Amino acid sequence: MKNPEMKNMTLARIIRASAALVALSVAASVTSATLAAGANYSCSINPTGSSLVQTTGITAPFSGTLIGNYNATTNPTGTLTRPGLFGGSGNLPVNYTASFAVNGNINSVPSGAWVASIDLETLQVTIRSLSMNLLGGTSATLPATVNINFQTFRTFAPNSTFFGGFNVPVPVGDASITELRAVQTADATGALVPQKGNRYTLAVAVPVNVILSADVLGSPVAESSVSPGVLPLSGTVTVTDTGVSLALSISNQSSETQPITDGAFTDQPIALPTVLPAGNTANLLMSGTVTQVTLSTNLNATLAATGTRQAVPGDLDGDFLVNSSDLGILLTSWGQPGVSDLNADGTTDSADLAIVLTNWTA
Repeated sequence: MKNPEMKNMTLARIIRASAALVALSVAASVTSATLAAGANYSCSINPTGSSLVQTTGITAPFSGTLIGNYNATTNPTGTLTRPGLFGGSGNLPVNYTASFAVNGNINSVPSGAWVASIDLETLQVTIRSLSMNLLGGTSATLPATVNINFQTFRTFAPNSTFFGGFNVPVPVGDASITELRAVQTADATGALVPQKGNRYTLAVAVPVNVILSADVLGSPVAESSVSPGVLPLSGTVTVTDTGVSLALSISNQSSETQPITDGAFTDQPIALPTVLPAGNTANLLMSGTVTQVTLSTNLNATLAATGTRQAVPGDLDGDFLVNSSDLGILLTSWGQPGVSDLNADGTTDSADLAIVLTNWTA
């Protein structure tokens, strides 16, 4: 059996050496002390109290041809088209230019999470790792219209004349936005302004990539497109010992144009109401190529969020500080497994002591 006096002398040397290391660490590491003055909170949006309204506009110019849906075999009573006012025979294509136009409001309950680092000594807040689903896991459906400008042409079955040279709005169905997310691309820091009690106002401009997936009439016009943007967060944060609560708002406008590399489509049904004479419908097939898409948004959101304070590495007694109390717990458990085994290698040793000293706060 080892001499108890020798054992006590060994422990005393460890304690003295640890105290010396602590003094050196605190004296030499201003950066560690500054970081330790803050606290990190894992935040998430609460559905209750959160809402989003986004006015969305999608325009996609295209051009091509119209032709009647007549087919001698499958649809012999269908509409025939012939360009001009006179002449021609059979079912002939008609040239046009047009654009899809989608406009409307998207109402949703957004979801998302981020990490907020709050330093009450420097009065700063830093947002990290924000990921927000602006649709809240649903999809949005908006009415679509084709504004079409065609050359003058005639139809048969029904018999009518369509005069060209001006835009004709034609409702054609729906557009669907199936994905609209914002993912943070770099840390964002803003100022905290003290209010009454433990409440602070904040304003942070978060750089994000906006990820959009949308289609018009079943054809994708923006499929997982990624555009850089800024998500401006402003509001209040209330700080407690164990967590935070946030009341935030977002107000942002943006417009982005993206070229379309594979926008060709064929034989899309379109129904044109007759004008001369009125009262009938000419059933046509539209073919063409979409060249680009422009997405314009006006976003207004209210977010209620809560955050739980993250554990501090080396904090063994759960008081969110790393100090002599934690050092005492670690030294008492030296050579043993358990809560003091911070790197989970099966024993409490110098590697765990280094974690405590690196995160020393007071």
